[in-house]
Amino acid sequence: MVAASIQEIIMRLSILTASAVFALTAPALAQSSAEQIREALVGNTFQGSMGSSEYTSYFGEDGTYADASTTGPYEITEEGVCYPGTDYGCYQAEIEGDQLEWFKDGKSEGTGTIVEGNPMEFGEADKG
Repeated sequence: MVAASIQEIIMRLSILTASAVFALTAPALAQSSAEQIREALVGNTFQGSMGSSEYTSYFGEDGTYADASTTGPYEITEEGVCYPGTDYGCYQAEIEGDQLEWFKDGKSEGTGTIVEGNPMEFGEADKG
């Protein structure tokens, strides 16, 4: 009976060790691929928060983003959504359905909803 108890303890320790190793090696976030980000964002609008601010931004098919106060180029790469020529850098995205969470350096930076099209008509006046 004592031998069975020692075997049981060893088995439980093995399971705990394997679980701990898996938890330590699991990725911090399930970043969406560049293709998934393109499919979800291009031609559509993100509405949500970033830090302590609410914002809405349209991602045009021409590689230009537009919001209430700015417009500029964006690129979608394996690094995420990048804003060349700015201090913004790149943000990774985790997308599930119409929900998006922005990450930078593994830390959540904002969340929101992807809305079909350009309902706020951002950037439309510039195309006149």
